[in-house]
Amino acid sequence: MTLENHRVKIENGRADYAYNIVANTIQKNSPEKNSEYRSYIKKLPSIIQVNGLGQALAFCFSKGGEYKRIYDQIYVWLKINNKEYFPNENEEFVKAVINMDSKEYRVITMEVLALLNWMRRFVDGMVKK
Repeated sequence: MTLENHRVKIENGRADYAYNIVANTIQKNSPEKNSEYRSYIKKLPSIIQVNGLGQALAFCFSKGGEYKRIYDQIYVWLKINNKEYFPNENEEFVKAVINMDSKEYRVITMEVLALLNWMRRFVDGMVKK
């Protein structure tokens, strides 16, 4: 498999996961919760870029509600596709991230931002103001 085909496969998998979790969440939520979910997905990339992934995840973890739902959805994606960074399943997601070395931290940050980009696209289309 060429590098380009591998990249496309990863991007398509990310898009498929994002579509499925957003659609599933919206189907189960009330309109008010969907509005919150949409808003938080749109805000989270900026929070990550300004404060860093570790602080953004700590914020989501502490806030609960729809932020915690997004936190959990991101973690599931990373556990599936980046297992090597999360060998201890009993360790809290945010703890694993803040204990990463800088190279791993950058890789995971870029992956989370790529996933959130897809989630944002789908939530914009599925949840109307």
